[in-house]
This record gives sequence, structure tokens and C-alpha cells, in this order.
Amino acid sequence: MTNSTPLGSSPLFKSFLWLAITVISFYILNIGKDLILPFVLAVFIWYLINVVSFAITKIKIKGKSLPASLRYIWSGILIIGLLGLLFSFITQNVNDVIQTAPSYQEKVIPLVDKAYELLPFEQPPSLRDFVNQFDFSGMVGSLAGALTSLAGNAGIISIYVMFLLLEQRSFSPKLRAMSKGTIREQELLELISQIDKDTRTYIGIKTFSSILTGLLSYAIMAIVGLDFAAFWGMLIFFFNFIPTVGSILATLFPSLLALVAFDTPLPIIAVIGGVAACQVLVGNFIEPKLMGNSLNLSPLVILLSLSLWGAVWGVTGMFLCVPITVIGMIICSHFPQTRPIAILLSSNGRLKSAKRS
Repeated sequence: MTNSTPLGSSPLFKSFLWLAITVISFYILNIGKDLILPFVLAVFIWYLINVVSFAITKIKIKGKSLPASLRYIWSGILIIGLLGLLFSFITQNVNDVIQTAPSYQEKVIPLVDKAYELLPFEQPPSLRDFVNQFDFSGMVGSLAGALTSLAGNAGIISIYVMFLLLEQRSFSPKLRAMSKGTIREQELLELISQIDKDTRTYIGIKTFSSILTGLLSYAIMAIVGLDFAAFWGMLIFFFNFIPTVGSILATLFPSLLALVAFDTPLPIIAVIGGVAACQVLVGNFIEPKLMGNSLNLSPLVILLSLSLWGAVWGVTGMFLCVPITVIGMIICSHFPQTRPIAILLSSNGRLKSAKRS
């Protein structure tokens, strides 16, 4: 008799099953984004509060750390206060940019005409039509709409954060209860602790490098006299959370504005060269030095992730996609069964050695 493989254990069946689960999951994430997205944002804010609280433990008063309740209160006030200031600042500047965008867009036409003269085309492409159809103010307006939507969900997000903080005390007992009686209980707790440590390290270093890049770029643009220097510095801070693609966009927008705003080449060169130098210095030297091991995503994975999460959750999804994917890669790297997935997602295939589970 020939041995027949059960359908449930067939590799092909398992592949189709995982594909179906993935498609259904993203479909649910899309149709339920109004309910799911505020909770996802709340989880990120909750985690940031824990990261800040962990940092505050290093502050000693008469040799003692602050009580846990005070740490969480101050961390929550700090994070929510900073987010409120950021939203207020960006919204105000977005309105100013929308008002002045048409005048800048009109100044692009003479630049296109000069470019025509340099191009060896008898019938050059209709770049003028492209510029006229390129609605920069509409793009900025879409960003403002996304921020307004997030601000409208601030109440429910705050409630989610509050309940996550109240519930987090029971997370460890629940994990211990789930793994109680197994020989892998201690391994599971150590693994979760290591994943949390790696994720906290990544978020901390990425936030520091983003702040540094944004401040250096702002200083250069402010010294040169570029309009909305603080706004572009803030966008550079956010774009820096998106590896490769974010760096290109962070350099592109101020550079285009400099080409339109200045009539002499020196300030244009200062803005383009200065912002690009900041990206190279922080992204290629300082950040890898601090990160230690490669947890960077492949550029192809970044583009696919941007497209996927942008289609599912819009502008908010594009900003969240890379942190979500990096955290997922960190988790996958700690399990032998999913480590090949983390290698495929990484930029060069070199991952931090993890304990075998």
C-alpha cells in the first residue's frame, strides 16, 4: 500500500492556508481601520510611555528611583504633551504651506522653461503640464486631513492607553499562568524580555537619530533663511523613521523649495548639500554605530510595506509601516522557525544571534 499524506499536513495546503489567512487579515484591517487604527496608535503610545518610564528609572533621588506610579504619570504627561504640541505645530504650519503653495508652484514654470533649453529634445515632454497638474497644496491638505482625523480620535486613543497601563500589571502573571507546568516557562519569559529589550533599543536609537537629523537640518535651513524651516525640520524628523525612502523624501522637499525660493546658487547649494550631509552623517555613520547589529530593512521590503500599509491605513499606515515591520522582524529573529523570514526582510541577511527556543 502506498502511504498517502494527509491533506492538512501537505506543504502546498499549508502555504495556501497561510496565504488565505494573510489576505483575510489585511481585508479585516482595511474594513475595520476606524476601529483598529486608534487601538494600534494607543499601543504605540503605551509602549513609548513604558520606554520613557524605563529611562526615568536611571534618575536617582538620594540614591532611590521614583515610584512606578509617578514614573508612569510623568511619562504619560510628557508623551501626550509632546504629541499635542507636535500636532498643533504641524497643523498650523500646514495651513500656512497650503496658502503659499500656489505661489511657489507658479515659480516652478520658469525653472521648467530653463530646463527645456538645456535638454536636447526637439519636442520635449510636457513638463509644464505635469507641473500644472501637480497639486502640492492638495498633497499637504491630505496630510492635514490625516492629522485632523487622528486628533478627532484623541479621546478614544487616550482611553485605550489608560486601560493598557492599568492592565499591564497582569501581563506577566498571565504569561506565567499560560506556560505554567512546562519546562520552557523560564525560556519564554527570557525570550519576551529580550524581544522587549531589542524593540526598546531600536525605538530609542531611531528616535534619537531622527531628532538629531531634524535639529541639524533645521539649523542649516534656518541659517540660510529657507521658509518654514521649522516645519521642514519636523517633517525630516518623521520621515527619518522610514529608512531609505524617508531620507530621500526628507532631502527632496526642502531642496525643491530652495530651488524655487532663492535666486542665487549659494543658498540652494547650502540647503541641498547641508540636508543631504545630515542624512548621510546620521544614517550611515552615527545610527549604525549605535545600533550595533543590522536590524535595517531591505529597501524593496520598505517600498512594498509602504504600498501595502498605505493602501490599508492611508497616510497613517505609511508612517506606522516601518516600525511595525521592524518590530515583526525582531520578533521573527528570535524564533528558529521564523528566523528565515527575518533574514529575508533584513537588508544584508546578518541578524543578531538569538537564543534557540
